[in-house]
Formats: sequence, structure tokens, C-alpha cells
Amino acid sequence: MNSKITKWFTGSLMTAALAAGITACSDDHFDINSDVLGKATIWENIKSEPSLSQYADILQSVYYSSTEIKTTPETYADIFNSNQTFTVWAPVNDSFNYSYYKSLLATGIRDSIYKVEKELIRNNMTRYSHVVNGSDSIKLELFNAKAAWLNNKSCTFKGQDITKSNIGASNGVLHITKAPAAYQPNLYEFLSSRSGQLDSINAFIKSFEKHQFDEFASTPGPTIDGKVTWVDSVTYVYNSYSSRTMGAQLASEDSNYVMIIPTNNAWRETLKKTKKYFHFKASYKQDVKTQTEAGADTTITGAETNFTEAELDSLNDYYAKSGIAKDLVFNANWQYRQIPVTSIADIKAADARKDSLLTASGMTYKKTGTLNITNPWDETLEVDNFADMFGNAEPIETSNGYAYIVDEFKYPSTVYAPNINADATMAVNSVDQQCAASTLRQTYVKPMLTVDGEVVASSDSTFNYTYLVMSNKNATSNPGAFFKIDDVLSCKYDIYVVIGYNTDYNLPNKFRAYIDYDTEDKRQSNFTLKNPNEDMLDAKGSELFGSNYFVNRPPHLNEKGEIDFTDTICIAKDFEFPVSYMGLKQAYPLIQLKSNITSSEKVYYCRELWVNAIIFKAKGHDE
Repeated sequence: MNSKITKWFTGSLMTAALAAGITACSDDHFDINSDVLGKATIWENIKSEPSLSQYADILQSVYYSSTEIKTTPETYADIFNSNQTFTVWAPVNDSFNYSYYKSLLATGIRDSIYKVEKELIRNNMTRYSHVVNGSDSIKLELFNAKAAWLNNKSCTFKGQDITKSNIGASNGVLHITKAPAAYQPNLYEFLSSRSGQLDSINAFIKSFEKHQFDEFASTPGPTIDGKVTWVDSVTYVYNSYSSRTMGAQLASEDSNYVMIIPTNNAWRETLKKTKKYFHFKASYKQDVKTQTEAGADTTITGAETNFTEAELDSLNDYYAKSGIAKDLVFNANWQYRQIPVTSIADIKAADARKDSLLTASGMTYKKTGTLNITNPWDETLEVDNFADMFGNAEPIETSNGYAYIVDEFKYPSTVYAPNINADATMAVNSVDQQCAASTLRQTYVKPMLTVDGEVVASSDSTFNYTYLVMSNKNATSNPGAFFKIDDVLSCKYDIYVVIGYNTDYNLPNKFRAYIDYDTEDKRQSNFTLKNPNEDMLDAKGSELFGSNYFVNRPPHLNEKGEIDFTDTICIAKDFEFPVSYMGLKQAYPLIQLKSNITSSEKVYYCRELWVNAIIFKAKGHDE
């Protein structure tokens, strides 16, 4: 909500100011009306001034709106003739496009009429009394919630000269200006100001719009039959999508946002891509793998999730469009180390410094090469060129930020098809009868590593890993567990598991991997994944490429030259999921990991598995 308006002059203070003719305007041509009694209303003063006849005609023609879609029986002439207190900056004849505003009113179209009200009338008035006095500048909140500076020293209002100031009235103050204050849309309004260019994104975001009553900004009237009535009811626009999903109050005048806005062309072209990632099917039937009370493995038929054709279209439409829109806004005040993002030069400078950029929704963009697959960061994406994302052009300033209009959407595809990093301790769905599961938090001190007497890596820092420990229930059993992976999309993924080296046994693991997933017409269970790693060897030195087995490495150097006690193993390349699970709570793929060691192999491997994470790295679609 908008901040409250401050009463700068009230009661006897304002009367005294008017009586003394106090003003910052020292030029002789200013005619200060020091009507102490203020017998005439603001409207009567406007009506009596010949130079304001065009403005007076507009005021008599526009009915006051209690909401953007609801008018009252009172015109603004009536409002300015009432006992409510206002300050009005009235523009003189021929200083504004009178015929244009009259033509808008003549259409009878609600949006056109409200445009006159919001951009001309409400943009030149505020509540309470404000006189020109002294040399300070005062920031005011206008009746349309915009901010405006009243500069006492230069005698200007929002940059426009005040030609006659401090005309006292019984219900406030009237000033006459050389021209009306220029209307500047906020980002929310800006979306609808470019008809034919930004209609697509505007229609999507505005479809979530609601008008809510602001009790604190409204003026209460008498209580009738125990209920409060309102002299005027102030509402504000609330948009659940921009506020929650985008993390931005785009209509708030108190904010400072930067928004990348795709044109209709960019929206259409990107939508062709995103729609492929959210292909849902009419019916999902999820079987739950678990155990009986006696400990035997069993499968329980889960609930069905069914959709009508209209619901399928709606799901695809929402997620495909949200994939484009959700990460478009940046809060200019929240960037790391106050990185400026209000010009394309700022963006290029951030790019050159390899800074990170944070969206209002919580997504972080970093330069390509700053992440590694072993320890992926949640809600962090790599971007080749920040300036490309912002269109390489200067933004358009709005009343609450800056708009970068782009005719080509150059976000990475991982924005709408993100990687999935599932913590194994959170993702475990069930274990089999040979497994006892527990959680282990392991702390490693990175020791110095020497090769042939030469130090190749050293660190005195500690690293913490949390594992799901899959322990074997007896000496010869091979433990297994099922992991639930949420929000998988209809696209290809490279699938990885992060396995910790078991320092209790000082032996690696040998295990198998399976997957359960949906095709268009059925549920595929226990699909065996083949080893895609051409350089993977078992403990005996034999190649494992194309086999049913995977083996993790002992402690080794990672990409940063540090010793790593985990091994990130690719268990599938370009694995394609035919249908999407985005947002579905009762349907999801399952990854099964199962130790697989014969009695003769126990000297080479340990049966107990330490699983840190399962990673789905999105590969996208061939365009």
C-alpha cells in the first residue's frame, strides 16, 4: 500500500500563511489571493477564473470513481465543491490537449474516461492543503498515488511553473499552473500503454488483477445501523501473480524496479518453445513402493490425477507463459553491493565484473563458468551475456523504475526449464526390505595433497555434506531406496547422483539405477539405466560403459583443484520424459538406487551407500 500523505499546513498555520500572502514566488506577475476566510470553494474559484474554462469543463464532465471500474454520481466539480479538503493545480487554457481529452470522454468507453481522470485530474491534485512557502522542496503523494515535488523556491509543481499560487478556499488551496504536470506511468501501467507492442505480456499479467478496498486510505463517514459508511472509498490494484510469483508490486509508486519486457513478437516466439516443456496427459496413476509391517516390499496403487481437455490446455498455457514472465523483474535496491542496473552501461559493467544479478522472484543470474555440477546452487542460473538479456538498449523510465523492451527473448532456456537439485534426505520416498535408512552429516577438512612431492592442492577449510545413508540390514544384503523427483518437465535431462565416499569402510560403491516414469499411455516401471560414462572403470580396472553398473571414485581433485570426497556420477544422458509433472503433487518420476555387490566383490566395494543429491540437468528441445 502507498504511504500516507503528510499534512504540511493545517488549521491556523495555513490560514496565517494565506493571510500574510507567504509565497516563494517573488515575480510581480503573481497575483496572490489572500482570502483569509476562504468563503469560496475550490470549484467556485476555478469556475470564476476565465483562463481555466477548459479545465472546468473537464471537471464537470468526469464522474468521480470509487474504483477503477466503478463511478459515483458526483463529478469532480461536485467533489471540489464539497467540504473535503484538497489542493489543486489547475492548468490554464490551451496548455493541454483539450480536444483529445474531450474525444476520450465522448467515446463512452470506461477505460478511456478513466484515463482522463487518472492522467489529467488526479495527476494535478492531492488531499489536504499545501501552500507555496519558503525555499524547501516537498514530496507529495498525488490523488492517483504518483509522487510529485512541490518546489517552493522555484515555485514549480512537478516541473511546471505555478503562475498564480495560494488561492485560499473554504475546502483547501488552488494553484494555477502554466501547464498540467506530465503523467508518468508506473511499470504496471506501462504494460498497457504500448498497444500493439506489449499486449501479450500485459494480458497475461493483468489476468490476475483484483481491486481491493483500502480502509486506511479511505475517508469514513457516519455510522449507520452500526456500520461505517465511507465518504470516499479508496481501492488499490492487487495482482497475485506479480506480487507472489514475480515478487514485485509493479503498481507501487514507492518501489524502484527494473523490468525486462518482451514484445509481442518475442513473446510468441518464446511461447513456441516453452509450450513443449509443459505437455501434460489426461490421467496420471502413481503407484507407491513401500513395505508391509512385516518388512516385505510391496506396491500400493496410488490415487489417480485426471484432467479434462480444457484443464490440460489451461495447465499448458499457464506454465508456458509463466516460464517467460516469472523472472523478468529486478529490484534495483536489492542488488548485491548495490550494483546499479538502471542503464545498459550499468548492465555491461556488471557483466564485465562478473557480478551476479538477483531477480525479485529470488532467481540469481551468474556468469557462465561460475557454477559446477558437483555442488549446484539452488535458484541460480548461468548467463553468457547480461546485456543480451536486457536487449542492449537504454531503458524507458517509468514512475517506479525502468523498462527494458526486448524484441528477442535471450534468457537461457533453464529459466523455463530449470535444473532440479533434489536433496537425497528430503527426496527419499521409500526404502526396500534390505535397507535401513538414516541421515549422516559429514565434515571434511580439506588436507594438503602432494603428488611426487609437489603440492597440487591445499586448503584449511572444512566442507559439510549431508547424506542419506542406505545401510545393508545384514552382511550379504544390498540396500536400495526410491527417490521422488518433483516438477520434472516434458524434455530431456542428463541425470546425476552425488555419492559420498564411504570413509567408514574406505571402499567405493557399486550400484544400479532404475527409473519409473509415465509415457503417454502407461507407467513405465523399473527401467534399467545403462552406464553412459566412457571413462568409468570398476575397482578391477574394467570399463563400465554400457553396463548396468556404476562405481564412484575415491577422494579426487574437483574442477577447482580441491580434494572432493563426493563423486557426481552421470546415470543417464539425454533421458527424455514424454510428459510434464510440473505442479503435480501426486505424480512424479522415481529414481531407484540399489547397491549390487556379490560375495566375491566385498573386498573391492562396500554395500552401504551415502547419497547426497540427485540432479536433473535440463537439456531442452532441439529447436
